[in-house]
Amino acid sequence: VKPLSSTMRINYETCISGKKCVLVPYRPEHVPTYHSWMKDPYLLEMTGSEPLSFEEEVSMQQSWMKDADKCTFIVLSKSDVDFDGHDGDEEGESNFIRRNLNAMIGDVNLFLSEEEEEEMEEENSQEVEGNSSGCSAQPRKQAELDIMIASENHRRMGMGKEAVIMMMIYGAETLGIRRFCVKIKDENVASRRMFEEKLGFTECNYAECFKEVELEYRCDTSEEMANKLREGMGKTMMTSWKCFVSSTPCVEDPSQEQ
Repeated sequence: VKPLSSTMRINYETCISGKKCVLVPYRPEHVPTYHSWMKDPYLLEMTGSEPLSFEEEVSMQQSWMKDADKCTFIVLSKSDVDFDGHDGDEEGESNFIRRNLNAMIGDVNLFLSEEEEEEMEEENSQEVEGNSSGCSAQPRKQAELDIMIASENHRRMGMGKEAVIMMMIYGAETLGIRRFCVKIKDENVASRRMFEEKLGFTECNYAECFKEVELEYRCDTSEEMANKLREGMGKTMMTSWKCFVSSTPCVEDPSQEQ
């Protein structure tokens, strides 16, 4: 898989609001809560993650912020969000993150790449047949999608589904993604049901050694993808705004507090 060369850090100042959830960029202020989530053996197993020290978690947040092939949002419960002050004022906007740390319930990620060469060659050959100029097709962008609702009190409420759709729309409209895939452990029945039955993903691969199924959702173009997803959201409106970056905060490990 070829990595994308273009910078994808555009989301670091972007907030997106739906009916049930708000997506905000993963900032240093979020690390203490995120680190506490990732001490849960169940979440580690379901996400295929390894436990990290607090210092490693801080470094991971910084590396993801700079990585052109990753796009991460923290998921907030909209009913718990304080929207006061996000009216375009730079100081109010930069404080939005800190003001809503208690509304954190999970995260959603995209791992960006270009589609495998053999898949592109097959599609390109079909396109060239109807293209007298013989011009080659543009690179097909894809993303592996990962969703975690860490807060047990916010599971089975449709928040994971909405967060995924919002992320997919963002990926299609802003990043040009036209294929999304997810990898789900056999025992994570609820997640597989959501992606297949509620979001329309279909099985495309199975890794016996990992006991993990791969599901995909694809369209011919990113524009078609975005339109299809927005139609699926019905009357739910998505809004977005800038959340400016203030001076880098000093993040301390809560477990070290006296």
